[in-house]
Amino acid sequence: MGITVRPLLPLLLPLLVTCATANPLPLEIVPGKAVLVAQPDADGRKVWHTRYFQIDSDVALRPNDLLRLAQVADTTATAVKAHPLPLFAPPEDGRPRIAIHARSSTYTEEGGVHGTAGMYVARKALVLVLGEYLVRSPDAARSRLAPRNDEDLVVHEIVHLCMHRTNAGLPQWLVEGLAEYFACAHAGAGRFSFGNMDQQVREHLRTRLSPDDPGIPLVPAADLIPLDGPGWLRYLKDLPTDERYQAYAMSLLLAHQQLHGGKARIDALRGALESPRSNRRPVVLIDPAAAAATQESLVRYWRPKGLSLEFSKGR
Repeated sequence: MGITVRPLLPLLLPLLVTCATANPLPLEIVPGKAVLVAQPDADGRKVWHTRYFQIDSDVALRPNDLLRLAQVADTTATAVKAHPLPLFAPPEDGRPRIAIHARSSTYTEEGGVHGTAGMYVARKALVLVLGEYLVRSPDAARSRLAPRNDEDLVVHEIVHLCMHRTNAGLPQWLVEGLAEYFACAHAGAGRFSFGNMDQQVREHLRTRLSPDDPGIPLVPAADLIPLDGPGWLRYLKDLPTDERYQAYAMSLLLAHQQLHGGKARIDALRGALESPRSNRRPVVLIDPAAAAATQESLVRYWRPKGLSLEFSKGR
């Protein structure tokens, strides 16, 4: 089955020229229909190609679910590619893979971490998703996440895949924060809205953490700033399950500050992204000694915008 994609980037280029310095992304990206071409089954799994990705699954995907997934995946790649900063650097060899698993056992065998719903496995250039979080079976009484959050999970992991060659050497709070930034801008079904990111961030965090209270519980900045990838996973594992999103929320606020906090921060990020891979060293965008001051600046920024940041004592 072939479905064409409506080209987006030529339409966006004039807008990018005018907004690159003031607003890092176009106001809105509206998806066209994703390319979706069925491939021969492999190892008992159904396989499809989209414009950018391979999707394979041992979950029975209904046509509408599959089309929507392909649309979300392709438009996420388009959004990352459209960013004026050089974020888009997917794997160079082959077609990046999104694997949907019906069973947690096969999910973990491919590299997924027990207790997660989705994961980017860097060493395999692979996104894994547990089907129960993504596909609504007619027999299922209720999905674990709301439809919007299911798609935001996919957006988050696909951003990691789209940044595959730029992730190395970046602080993990930034890697996670940028992925959450795009998930935050995702309005559903592959539509992205970047016109008012302060509002998007506020609503995203209120929905996920505190729908009935302006107080937003967070882990402290000092806990996250020094972490690398393995350290991030260990940190999450030590948190109670219902508090783990607080780490992603804090990374989102730090990434938002890096993107919207002035020319010096943008230039520092651009320098980190553009440094040759062979010469790249671990980047320090926030000095650990400045963690407390950074946290205070976030509190001052977000309080008049309707968020009261509340930090745990940390480790």
